[in-house]
Amino acid sequence: MTADEAFETLLTAVQRGDEAAAAALYRRVQPRLVRYLRFEEPQAADDIAADVWVAIAAKIGDFEGGEDGFRAWAFTIARRRVIDHRRRGMRRRTSSASPESFVDRADHTDGSDPSSSLDSQDAVDRIVALLPPVQAEVVLLRVVADLDAETVARMLGRSANWVRVTQHRALKKLAEQLRRPTDVTP
Repeated sequence: MTADEAFETLLTAVQRGDEAAAAALYRRVQPRLVRYLRFEEPQAADDIAADVWVAIAAKIGDFEGGEDGFRAWAFTIARRRVIDHRRRGMRRRTSSASPESFVDRADHTDGSDPSSSLDSQDAVDRIVALLPPVQAEVVLLRVVADLDAETVARMLGRSANWVRVTQHRALKKLAEQLRRPTDVTP
């Protein structure tokens, strides 16, 4: 069975109401989605992710397409929810907990490695710290969300060529930043 056929089978099961399939789909998309949302709105990322999944659940029966299309759809919803969140100017007074504080409480019976998601979040944090926001968003959508240049272009209202050039410049800047020697005292 190819990856496309496996996703189609999973999607069909979710559309029929199979809870185990819905959980599998969630585990497949959620880590990337949250990493992207933590870049966009760190304090509200989990709330926005929940809104995204509510929207997905409401329309999953109408969705047609493969895994790439599903990811593009999910991240488009996420981006729109971020924009809505910013328009409302919603600022909640909450104290956030680091992902590390939940590692020992997470259920890893599915074989997932919690350290890999933390390493990925560290990478996202580093990208965000080293790049201007526009370049960071392009890199995260292309690499973390694994979306093609055309999809990212549609999401951002730009051309695919602009996305490719921006990604190239961002990766070049990251390489330069990461090559710089750090101030380490022997």
